Amino acid sequence: MNSLKQKTVSGIKWTFAASIVQRIISFGTTIILARILSPADFGLFALAFVMIDAFGIFKSLGFDSALVRRKKDDIDKACNTAFFLIPAMGMILFTILFLFAPLGARFLNNPQVANVIRALAVIFVIGCFAKIPQTILYRDMKFKFKSIAELSGNIVYSSVALILALNKVGVWSLVYAYIFKSLLQSTMEWIYSGWKPKFEFDKAIAWDMFHFGKYILAGGIVGFLYSNSDNIIVGKFLGVTMLGYYAIAMNLSNFLTDYFLGKVGAVMYPAYAKIQEDSEDVKRVMLKAVKYASIVLFPFSFGLFLFAPDILNLVFGAKWLPATNILRILCFVGLFRSLGTTMWPAFLAKGKSKIDFQINVAQVIIFLILVIPLALKFKLIGVGAAVLLSNFIGFCIGLIRVEKMLHIRSLEVFKSLRPALTASLLMLAGGIFFKSFPIFEIQKLNFLISAGGAVLVYFFALYFMDKNILKEAREVF
Repeated sequence: MNSLKQKTVSGIKWTFAASIVQRIISFGTTIILARILSPADFGLFALAFVMIDAFGIFKSLGFDSALVRRKKDDIDKACNTAFFLIPAMGMILFTILFLFAPLGARFLNNPQVANVIRALAVIFVIGCFAKIPQTILYRDMKFKFKSIAELSGNIVYSSVALILALNKVGVWSLVYAYIFKSLLQSTMEWIYSGWKPKFEFDKAIAWDMFHFGKYILAGGIVGFLYSNSDNIIVGKFLGVTMLGYYAIAMNLSNFLTDYFLGKVGAVMYPAYAKIQEDSEDVKRVMLKAVKYASIVLFPFSFGLFLFAPDILNLVFGAKWLPATNILRILCFVGLFRSLGTTMWPAFLAKGKSKIDFQINVAQVIIFLILVIPLALKFKLIGVGAAVLLSNFIGFCIGLIRVEKMLHIRSLEVFKSLRPALTASLLMLAGGIFFKSFPIFEIQKLNFLISAGGAVLVYFFALYFMDKNILKEAREVF
């Protein structure tokens, strides 16, 4: 147990530290690119990823998740077996995308996106050959090496994107940068894993991994429909400029999920997997993860809601202000997604990947029912409302299932969330108060003062709610 604790804490330490650096680099890059490129460039790149994400579902066949749970006695044979199938799938996906990109562009109602899709298709060839080494690092909880590889990839992405954008390459600055990032990161993960494939294939193991991975694969298909239906609808019916606003708002709302809590969730899956036989241990670890994640999650989401126009104007420039209202909706989408990243990995660890699949199915069905009528009536705001409602209902379903699986009472979950939630509500009230009495004529200075005052209110309130929580969180981090 001590070894698991050390690996988990070390994993969180490395992923957290790397995420901070990556977020600083990535966010700084996005700020500069947003001032150089147009919303249409961001929208076109996001539209291309609709096709990339669609085919990306099949790149590992769910075998990577199956490998994480395999016992030590046959892990080498399982890795060699998977290596016969995953790279072959990568080559097939590349070929299909390259040939059928024009049809995809016609469906998305944008002929410009075809060549972008063809160029990005090469990442399947790169990524699929590196999938097994990447999974080995993940399974063995060697997050130090994964973090270094990811950070290096992000540095390359930022450097290439900025150089090309300054040379007025437009959307291709994002495309080429992403390809270089994938190549470097995959190469480093292969080197760090130290793994060398052998000519070995076991049909029984292949079938067993497929049986486990089929729900991961099916969930990926459903997850794609959910994650990209909004991009498809916005890009196809509202245009790439509106999609650019939507993409920036979604990027901000998922700030913590993508660059912090999502990384913690990635650490929690192998951690849960190693204690999967003891439900009480899984329960205890989960409640702590939820409690400490909420310390940063709630104030971030409430702060983003309150200061949305100020953040957009200060960070990206006035041309991005039309994204204000959609950002205020999507910030709560990020909240539910981030909470889920700390809890849902327990389903996979307990061998119940079917539940994760069912949650995704419920979200997709609810979203597809709501999105068309809301989008037709309220445009971009309607799409955001459909995303929020489906995420909220999906989170409630997942919470009910995890409570049943681990015998957790709702009151226990609420008790973990209560200090941060209460302090964040007080922070929101304090922020509104500070915004009501501007001191300077310069709006940006008033924003900085109001935001600073709101943060102070939050920390004071959190301290009085639970005097040990900050100390505990500091020790954990």
